[in-house]
Amino acid sequence: MNASQSSREQRLAQLLDTVRTWGGRWTSGRVQDIRRLTSGATQRGTASRDLQELTSRGHLVQRGPRDGRFYVLRRRSEDTR
Repeated sequence: MNASQSSREQRLAQLLDTVRTWGGRWTSGRVQDIRRLTSGATQRGTASRDLQELTSRGHLVQRGPRDGRFYVLRRRSEDTR
């Protein structure tokens, strides 16, 4: 694993921990707000990719229409397709 992969994995782990701690609906805007408070990456594209990556890894579930998309923690009872 190179340095950029390592920092990405750290960023994803930190985001997952934050989502687990605070719960609720997560949008790229909410991720940006949290990262501004912690001096993290604040680009919308990065926030969106991170939410999508956590979804593809089975941690989050995508909800809502394309223009109102948000993510929530996957419940154990939900299908992991």
